[in-house]
Amino acid sequence: MRRASGYVDGLISGATWALVGVVLARQSARVSGHPALATPLVIAAAHDSAAALFLVVRSSVTGALPRVLGLVTSQSALTVVACSLLGGPVFMGGYVAAVILAGPSYALTATATYPVFGALLALRLLHQRLNRVAWLGVAAAGLGAALTAFDASSSVDSTRTLVGVAIALAAAAGVALEGIVATRVMAQIDPDTAMAVRELFSAMLFIVALLAVPKGVTTAMTVVLTLDLYLPIVVAGFIGGYSFAVWYHSIRKIGVARAMALNITYAMWGTFFAWAFQHSRTSLLAVTGCVIVTIGATLTIMSDERPARRTLQ
Repeated sequence: MRRASGYVDGLISGATWALVGVVLARQSARVSGHPALATPLVIAAAHDSAAALFLVVRSSVTGALPRVLGLVTSQSALTVVACSLLGGPVFMGGYVAAVILAGPSYALTATATYPVFGALLALRLLHQRLNRVAWLGVAAAGLGAALTAFDASSSVDSTRTLVGVAIALAAAAGVALEGIVATRVMAQIDPDTAMAVRELFSAMLFIVALLAVPKGVTTAMTVVLTLDLYLPIVVAGFIGGYSFAVWYHSIRKIGVARAMALNITYAMWGTFFAWAFQHSRTSLLAVTGCVIVTIGATLTIMSDERPARRTLQ
């Protein structure tokens, strides 16, 4: 039962993250007339702030708040700040910008390549070898991304869409690098606690970013004071926080590789939700690219799985 619930949690984490993408896309489309740099930062900041609130409250309910406060004041806090920078302004800000420019389906498909970037970065920075299955996964994900980019180039606003896909790929590389940093330094930290602090620091970094970019504060005030615009983003943030939490439950039950393989199904969930809720038209080539990216990323993730050795009794 524990193993079965782990698979369910993994699928739920993917579905909920896809739902977040669709909601953010819908609300981002309503923020018009503001600077291109400020808008995605404001949307991402509102999301991560709500996710941080959800995770901190959850930590309070589960009795983990002392661990959260302890991590904030520990020597490892700087490492968490680095992860927050990569996973917050770099990934989440880039992801929202990609959603605005290319739409949720393209953005979700492109960011689903992050396990492949992670494997390539591990090869370079951690000197980990990739076996044949992993390289097959890398090649498949590359093909899927190329098909997605080719389909994007044939869209009505091809330049805007291609820029969005490129930003999504850069965001995927950023969150993959976050995983490398976390792997090297945060191995001994409870993942739930680390995620709560990571989101908390991410919200703070977004505030600094909004103070630095032109009209960042003005755009933020406009969004916050427009309740029918702001509240759905907050709800998306709560869903995003839940997605993070349930993903870690899946990791505990079935392991990182299987949990991540289920989580990245958000690319296919996102395509379905965009079609179901926003009536977005998705071409066969885009769907094919999405499926191939998901298969390639899954092969890359699962390539490191080793069969359990039999022990003599």
